[in-house]
Amino acid sequence: MGIFLVAIATLLVSCSSGGQAAAPPTYSTEQIAQIAVYAGRIQTSKDRLPELAGYIREENWANIDNFIHGPLGELRERMNRLAFQLLPDDKAEALKLSDKISADLETMSAAVGAFDGNRTNAAYINFAKDLSTLLNLVPTEESVVD
Repeated sequence: MGIFLVAIATLLVSCSSGGQAAAPPTYSTEQIAQIAVYAGRIQTSKDRLPELAGYIREENWANIDNFIHGPLGELRERMNRLAFQLLPDDKAEALKLSDKISADLETMSAAVGAFDGNRTNAAYINFAKDLSTLLNLVPTEESVVD
C-alpha cells in the first residue's frame, strides 16, 4: 500500500504544471539600438546643461528663456518616445519622470518670467537631477536577450 501511495504521489507531482516562473522580460538587440537613439538625443540636451547653468548664474533671463524653449523645447516628446520603448515597469517610471521634468521646466520658465534667480536655480537643480534619473533607466547591452 505504501509503494502504491508513493507511485500515485510521484505521478501527481510529475504531471502538475508546477507553477513555473516566467522569465523576466528583456530587450532584443534591435530594441536596445532604438532606445540608444532616443537616449542619445536626450543626452545631447543634458550635455548642454552647463551652458544653461551659466545663463542662470548670470541671470541672463532672455537666454535662459530662449534655451528652455529652444534646445529643450522638444525634450518632452523625446522623453516620451524613449519611455514607450522601455519595459512596462521602466516605462511607467520614465513617464512619471517625463511629467516631473516638464513641470521642472515650466517652473523654471515661470521663475524666469518673474526674474527670480533663486526659484530659477532651484528649478534647474530639480530639472538636472530628474533628467539624470531618467537617463539612468536606459537599459544597457547586458539587458539583451541571448
